[in-house]
Amino acid sequence: MASKKRNQHENKKSVAFFSGLFFIAGLCVLVMIGISLGREAYRKKQIQKEIEGLQTEIQKMNRENTELSNLISYLSTQEFQEKEAREKLNLQKENEKMVVLRKEGEAKKGEGRNESQENTAPPEKKGPNWKNWLEFFFAERS
Repeated sequence: MASKKRNQHENKKSVAFFSGLFFIAGLCVLVMIGISLGREAYRKKQIQKEIEGLQTEIQKMNRENTELSNLISYLSTQEFQEKEAREKLNLQKENEKMVVLRKEGEAKKGEGRNESQENTAPPEKKGPNWKNWLEFFFAERS
């Protein structure tokens, strides 16, 4: 009977040892699975952010493409080409005359500027340039 109790006691010890070992092993496996799931969730979140960034960039590029195609279609119109030829190349159609109109204020400002420039210009002196400079710097002024 004592040997039977001893066997049962040893069996209980071995069962407790194996169940503790399995519990620790199972706990380690669960921790490793949890860490892997956490990493994958973080990676998925980063990939989702990257996808959203790329989608906004695609939308921006599509808007730019639309704007550029509109610009190209406008630049290829006959109206734009005539306008550019008139403004930049000073071209005219046959039997067409150009008239330039000035506002009154601009005409008066331009005339006043010419008169003031004429009055302030120094009189030209005859002779070599070096003599004129010497007279300019060293002549007595009153």
